[in-house]
Amino acid sequence: MAGWVRVSEAEAEAHRLFGLGGWLRVISALMVLAVPGGVALTWQQWMPLAGGGMALASNLVALLVLGAQIGMAVLWFRRWPGFRPGYAVFAVVGTAGLALVDLAIGPPPGPASADPTGDLVLEVAFHLAFLGYMQFSRRFRVTFERRVRPAEVPCVSA
Repeated sequence: MAGWVRVSEAEAEAHRLFGLGGWLRVISALMVLAVPGGVALTWQQWMPLAGGGMALASNLVALLVLGAQIGMAVLWFRRWPGFRPGYAVFAVVGTAGLALVDLAIGPPPGPASADPTGDLVLEVAFHLAFLGYMQFSRRFRVTFERRVRPAEVPCVSA
């Protein structure tokens, strides 16, 4: 957090970078698309419960992932101040957790990926790029965390 100064909510809202503009519009669109995409993926991977414990486990994992995606979208649009560390946990637990589940109970039903390792690398790259963007984006910091660079602090709060 070095290099950033906390300002009041009113000062953050008055800042020229406050809001979901710029590149945050792209992220907002991805958050919106993640929800129906997650529903479609859950539907595609759903296994009949006649498959036993593995089918139940696979279905529960699919529902947990869908719930996490919906939760992250809600937190994004509510501009939760803890979104950045929350997303980091979501990315690490989600990526590592799904990889471990695939090892334990096998890949989900549906079309098999031609390159599961490549899919994992792309997922990690996406999460790292988004986390890096949140770390350095002034607009994200003002909108979500109410933090600005020291040179941008209004005289009232300085």
